[in-house]
Amino acid sequence: MKWAALGLVAVGGVIGLAVAGATTTVVEKTGTNEFCLACHEMSWPQETYTQQAHYKNASGVRAPCITCHVDSHPWTDYLWGKATAGAKDVWGHFTGELSTREEYDAKREEMSEQVWAYLERTDSETCRTCHDEAAMALEKQSQAAQFAHQQAQGANLTCIACHKGIGHGPVGDQAASHGHANEMADLAGELADVLGSQK
Repeated sequence: MKWAALGLVAVGGVIGLAVAGATTTVVEKTGTNEFCLACHEMSWPQETYTQQAHYKNASGVRAPCITCHVDSHPWTDYLWGKATAGAKDVWGHFTGELSTREEYDAKREEMSEQVWAYLERTDSETCRTCHDEAAMALEKQSQAAQFAHQQAQGANLTCIACHKGIGHGPVGDQAASHGHANEMADLAGELADVLGSQK
């Protein structure tokens, strides 16, 4: 009886390890940009992503899609976030919700607003996976960035309040005005708008 119980525990342990290993492998494989790009409608956000700082930058550090779109802590939230986002994307793929570039472009601003609202609600938790305000060397930033970050920290603003469009470029009104002002004016204008809305 004792040996049977030990054998049962050993078999259960082996099965548990196998399931955990398989789950980890599936989670890793389905969290890559290559996996996401298997669906053609993801090629359009990929285009805008490759033109932004999270893809190409001076330090050569690249943030994959999942880092920004799914909270990784704790692991249960990561699994739930992957499952719900994945289910939504698969549903959209099979129902043809964004089957053409025109449909994607028409919904892009709405989708951006949804992501920004999520980041506002969560205090930009996915941004903070990589970025830590306490570790910022403000003296290494441009004058505009130093000013904006000091003001934002003083007003307790979350990252996305000023960094909308950082992942896939500007949309809507941002796109219309992007390129017509210098960096200081852009940041100062955005910051003034955000601080004004907090009153």
